[in-house]
Amino acid sequence: MRLSKKITAVLLAASMAASLGGCAKKEEAPSQGAAKESSGQAPGETVKEEKPVALSICSSDSTFGLSTDPELQQAVIDLLEEKTGTELKAIIPPVSSYNDKLETMISGGDVPDIFYVSQAMTRLPNYAARGKILCLNDYIKNSEKLSTISQDLYDALAIDGNIYHVPYVNPKMKILFLRKDVMETYGIELSNTPTTEEFMTEMGKLKGTGIIPFSFPKFIDNFQFFMNAYGAYAGVYKNESGEYVDGFQEPQMAEALKYLRELYESEVIDQEFITTEMATMREYMYTGKAACDIDYTTNYTNYSRESAKAGQESDVFPIYCIYGPDGKGGCLNESVQIAYCISADCKNPQKAFDVIETMVMDPEMYPALFNIGVEGKHYNINGDGYLEPTEKAANSGYSPKYSFLYDSFIQDFNLNFKLSEELERALPAQKEIIEKALEVKGPKYMIPSGKSDLYDECAASITSTWQEIVSQIVLGSVTVEEGMENYKNFWRSIDGDTLLKELNK
Repeated sequence: MRLSKKITAVLLAASMAASLGGCAKKEEAPSQGAAKESSGQAPGETVKEEKPVALSICSSDSTFGLSTDPELQQAVIDLLEEKTGTELKAIIPPVSSYNDKLETMISGGDVPDIFYVSQAMTRLPNYAARGKILCLNDYIKNSEKLSTISQDLYDALAIDGNIYHVPYVNPKMKILFLRKDVMETYGIELSNTPTTEEFMTEMGKLKGTGIIPFSFPKFIDNFQFFMNAYGAYAGVYKNESGEYVDGFQEPQMAEALKYLRELYESEVIDQEFITTEMATMREYMYTGKAACDIDYTTNYTNYSRESAKAGQESDVFPIYCIYGPDGKGGCLNESVQIAYCISADCKNPQKAFDVIETMVMDPEMYPALFNIGVEGKHYNINGDGYLEPTEKAANSGYSPKYSFLYDSFIQDFNLNFKLSEELERALPAQKEIIEKALEVKGPKYMIPSGKSDLYDECAASITSTWQEIVSQIVLGSVTVEEGMENYKNFWRSIDGDTLLKELNK
């Protein structure tokens, strides 16, 4: 079966600009197609078989076919080696300890040739400043496939015009999902982009019903969704004038915090949110215990499926953003949080780049690596034409996912199995939700490492401090005014004004 993907124009820009800017340490990248040139051997000459290029690759066990079974992981590695002419030493840490394992290897000088970076907006600038990753400008420019990825996704993590990463999924964005059955039962009338007042009023209709109006996770940075309605940004960022400022001390932040406090005080937000895990939040939605939550756009298809399993089936209504008094707003933009990099010490960077290109853009390799694994190993096709996990895969905890159909940059997949009727019905809506969220994308800023030693030293404490103060304000242990004063005291303690002067040099 051939399935064509509609990719939004925002994601599929035209080819990258002819020049991406030079790298501080420039590598020679072969011209496009150089690897495919004829060897020029003479007639009758003995053909010398090319030896596979040895490379190391590090990626978590949430890849390699979604199975922790070594044999099944090896099946995916074998396919990647076959497609790229490589011999891969795969390092596959558990996803729960992946970041620590990678940091240990990098700090010890044992950097894998190819590696996956999570929390990329924080970690990648640090790796670049330490000289651990390769600048990829020329490699991307010479790649017919990877140069078609939207320039925005490269610019999101670029440092002084230099690109050190290859994204492999659409930007991570969160919106609100509202159960349609609850809307109908309780007469909740909201558009896809309501105002702050409308959201407060309509969700307030659920007070006293036993249903949590709005389930929210304990991760305070998710409140940026509501801060966007007031043009507020939590953290240091570069404003429209090109000047670095501390967004938490701007007047619009106080207005955003007053609204958040009101949401909690009026019992619209779950009163136990501060201890609620993401999985718990979703479970509340699936079972009908909660009416609304905040989640990734790509998780839309999960809601009808999982609510049906829980005996509380309902479709969900997307709320892309909430507009504030001045008409500002945007979805929660987590931008490029996961990407692949190449070690600055890699002895064959072109071949390493070819491996990344294959992982990201090959229509057989991508789903095998990130979602469904390898036919005959992870799954078989049953008599009705549907994918069915093998006994070995099922016993290893494997459960196939189909997010490659809407989450990747690949336009066409040739599937040799049928999709469930439920998924076939949900796919058009899933793609539409991703596209519409892109139209109201909220801000996300990155501060390059090395611009200010003081910022590099204090960045983590700045984030943890504002998050702690936001939680205190929302829960009511301090007033907005008290919380803002506490933050100013912290800012003075780290010499924050000097920090901004360093950034603005």
